[in-house]
Amino acid sequence: MPLVRPGRVSAALLSIIVVALTAAATSPCLAQDQPLRFTLKTIDNEAGVRVVLEFTRKPAYEIRRDSKRVYVTLNESSVEPPFKKKEYNGTVLEKMKFIEGFRTSELVLYIGDDFGTFSTFEMGEPFRIVLDLRKKLGPSISVTVPTPGGGITPGPAPGGTGRGAGSQSAPGPSGTAPAPGGAEPPPTPATGGGAGPSGQPPPQSAFVVVIDPGHGGDDTGAVGPSGLAEKDVTLDVAKRLKARIQSEMDAEVILTRDTDKTLALDDRTAVANHNHADLYISIHANASRRGNARGAETYFLSYQATDDESRAVAAIENNTLGLEEGVQKNGNLEMILWDLAQSAFLKESSVLAEMIQEHLNDVLDIANRGIKQAPFRVLMGATMPAVLIEVAFITSPEEEKRLKDSAFKDRLAGAIFDSVRKFHDKYVQARSR
Repeated sequence: MPLVRPGRVSAALLSIIVVALTAAATSPCLAQDQPLRFTLKTIDNEAGVRVVLEFTRKPAYEIRRDSKRVYVTLNESSVEPPFKKKEYNGTVLEKMKFIEGFRTSELVLYIGDDFGTFSTFEMGEPFRIVLDLRKKLGPSISVTVPTPGGGITPGPAPGGTGRGAGSQSAPGPSGTAPAPGGAEPPPTPATGGGAGPSGQPPPQSAFVVVIDPGHGGDDTGAVGPSGLAEKDVTLDVAKRLKARIQSEMDAEVILTRDTDKTLALDDRTAVANHNHADLYISIHANASRRGNARGAETYFLSYQATDDESRAVAAIENNTLGLEEGVQKNGNLEMILWDLAQSAFLKESSVLAEMIQEHLNDVLDIANRGIKQAPFRVLMGATMPAVLIEVAFITSPEEEKRLKDSAFKDRLAGAIFDSVRKFHDKYVQARSR
């Protein structure tokens, strides 16, 4: 074997260390050095056009408008657009054009004669910017808001706060709104956490959280390999979460059900609206035919599902007992209008969903399945920030075992509680100042 002098060994090691340190120092910048790429899709609806920009990373950006255009300015040195120019030929959106500059680039949306106003919000994982372009004379965003027991009242237009929006759908002196055709509505369902019977005023706490344990009664939900029912898990976790919030926050907490009983999907959000809730959280356990499915998912409302898997999850949850007609029971228009009506709360719902997902990932050391959007009917009537949490896959033998463990369910409730408290401190308190 040839001999290598010690000096040469030291020099070789030094070279390796220098190269490694140089690579380590420059690696965080590699992502920023890559061109920013994005895709664009448009969704037509009765009230206007939704434009969704999905990026490879979160850019520095600004959005502004003048009388004939909406500008999305990307403060990035290198951007690779999906097109340079695209004709839309609509009355709200006429065309789109990408203008590349030296340090900034712009996506310009040329608006048509029917354009009235627009709003924007962000979504994460992957990062998206959503622009809702609304018609001047689009259909009214006032839609049917179910009240407890099946009565209906007009819902709010976008722009109110959770409490203000809820107050618009509060029942009259009799405690319930008249049912269609003047018929008396069914009795008000018990809310299981502080909401009194029909006719009693809603709670007066400064912060109201409504927690919805998914399924119940004849609707067992998903069932694990050993027979554990989703309806039992969701009620257990909901009660633990309620106890944490009430013991550590100045808040009123209401459960849509506190016993094993059947409750219609629309009646669940009606409880939140009737009690002028600031937050609505629906708790579920996931199911999959794939044996290796793991982790938690957090959703908020959208007429368009994030992906096929999200669409399938929503379809399962919407088909309670196989008797619910799903989000299409009153046609696509109602769901589109609710999607737009929720746009006032979508940013906050998205933020809350991200907080919950991050806390679940960190505290429980489970797979990050990200936040998603889907057309869940159980979120459809909520006039406040609203999310649906699939806490684990009950169909997984491993995760079913964890869902039987009290310590695990305490940690689940703790992760959600930490998110609620953080959301309250960041948004609700700031909104009240």
